[in-house]
Amino acid sequence: MTSNEEARPFDTMTTAAPEDTQGDDTRSRQEQEEKLILTAWQSMSSALRQHSLCKDSRASGPAQSFLAKQRQSTQARRALSLRLQPR
Repeated sequence: MTSNEEARPFDTMTTAAPEDTQGDDTRSRQEQEEKLILTAWQSMSSALRQHSLCKDSRASGPAQSFLAKQRQSTQARRALSLRLQPR
């Protein structure tokens, strides 16, 4: 065998490693995205719970649509973030 023929199997092994690294990077990125989505969902549901607890203590009104509840949770989060911002 010549030196070029001996090098070819090694070349194929070295080119496989970056593909594995890319796969690991993709999985890692997906895991990070899932964690961010989960954190955002928990934050939103927490804000909604806090808002609904405050609302329940005032008076119980008519049933609300899903969209109305989402608007309320967004408003509650915005109000909370404004209170938490340093002045």
